[in-house]
Amino acid sequence: MQRPLLLTGFMATGKTTVARRVAEATGRPWVDLDQRVEERAGKTIAALFADEGESAFRARERAELTQLLQRWRDEFSQAPVVSLGGGALLQREVRLEAIEAAVVVTLTASPAEIVRRVEADSGAPRPLLGSARGAAAEARVRELLEAREIAYRECHGQVSTEGREVSGIQEEVLGHWERDAVAVAAGAASYVVEIGADRLGSRLAPLVGRCSSALLVTDTTVGGLYGERARAALDTLGVPVAEVALEPGEQHKNLRGLEQIYARAFEANLDRGSALVGLGGGVVTDMTGFAAATWMRGVRWVGAPTTLLAMVDASVGGKTGVDFRSAKNSVGAFWQPAGVLCDVTTLRTEEQRAYGSALAEVVKTALIGDPALFELLERESEGILRREPELVREVVERCVRVKAHVVARDEREGGLRAVLNLGHTVGHGLEAAGDFTLLTHGEAVSLGLVAALRIGRRLGQTPAELEARCMALLAKLALPHRLDQGALDDAARLVGHDKKRAGKALRFVVARDVGAVDTHMLSLDELVTHTRSVADP
Repeated sequence: MQRPLLLTGFMATGKTTVARRVAEATGRPWVDLDQRVEERAGKTIAALFADEGESAFRARERAELTQLLQRWRDEFSQAPVVSLGGGALLQREVRLEAIEAAVVVTLTASPAEIVRRVEADSGAPRPLLGSARGAAAEARVRELLEAREIAYRECHGQVSTEGREVSGIQEEVLGHWERDAVAVAAGAASYVVEIGADRLGSRLAPLVGRCSSALLVTDTTVGGLYGERARAALDTLGVPVAEVALEPGEQHKNLRGLEQIYARAFEANLDRGSALVGLGGGVVTDMTGFAAATWMRGVRWVGAPTTLLAMVDASVGGKTGVDFRSAKNSVGAFWQPAGVLCDVTTLRTEEQRAYGSALAEVVKTALIGDPALFELLERESEGILRREPELVREVVERCVRVKAHVVARDEREGGLRAVLNLGHTVGHGLEAAGDFTLLTHGEAVSLGLVAALRIGRRLGQTPAELEARCMALLAKLALPHRLDQGALDDAARLVGHDKKRAGKALRFVVARDVGAVDTHMLSLDELVTHTRSVADP
């Protein structure tokens, strides 16, 4: 519980009561944000609404919360428990800041229960309800809840406080705080990524949640290692569970493989209340997600990645799909999972080439948005290659946080999310040129990063010092970093199939510094010329 706990939710859902109880149970300091606003303003909330209006009050509230999130260590020796006002996280940038800096739990109750509590409370007035009572008040509450639905869903978890003892609510809230998952803010489709060791047996079923039936999708390799454990976990749901095991490998990530999932779903009579669970590497999770997006026009799915590449890349963002001919992931959909479980214990059995090459995606992620991760890779490369558990957990968590930050601000790759493709334009070309068998995806990305750095230099965007630093790190991690002219010529013929192209141009991602990347528009002809011009002598 290294980060603050923020309790949000509508009025009268119990934020203050639960926050106080959690603080007492854990010995942590408790902060009531409304109280801080009142103390600083020298006025009650009702007076602030009356004198300054709601927008001015919200500005005060935002300023107080931002200061607390940025400077709580100056005031407290331990992360505090904070009860927020019901509208404190309505502004999305403030909400995203809170989600990244703290664990945010939304307390909920029905409109009728909220009105009952408000009318039974003879304390402070509720400015948003005015003089409304009974049915009118309930209608107003319902209207406000509908307007705030996304704000209350973008969090680490929702906990109902209706008809329950405070002790049970407290325990559930504490569970969210202790797990400290990464929240992926995707509107009504928001979810969490849980990261830790030995969690497959205990946390898979809770992430899947209520469903009418489940289909476990894996491959023949992973199924032999972890299928029984996952099946036992899913059996605790008390619903029918079916399984399908695909052939492993990128060469099977196609429409034929997808048809296997559909066929098993059909045989098992999966309906709209069913859930799919993808247990395996990125091939399995991508295909499971796409099957979920298209079966019955969309059903729930949960990802349980078992490879480093899938954990740091495919686990976040809702990109699902299959390859078509030489075009990687060209048939697919954006379909967010209901949750993701990264049990880093499964990485112990990953084949060394796959694990090692996946570190290229980690380097890419660090280069995009986490200088501290880049330094960790430089400093602890040997321990990471040895798969030291705590180092691996930190690497996965940092990568997931970077990707969640980007996805929350651009879910559908309309702008910012394009930076996640650093190294992938040429990398995908190299991968396709080898028929998806000569190079692993990570090896292709490593070579694609080298190409991107050199093209960035040709464009005057990438400093020579940055290229040298990145090349040194790739070598330290035993990643391929020499570009062959023949391979580049083959890749150049395929880069025009990149999904990021717009007509005859493409947004090419370049690095200006560690943690500072940008896009540069290139015509396809320019891209081909640059690709062919960056080989090693």
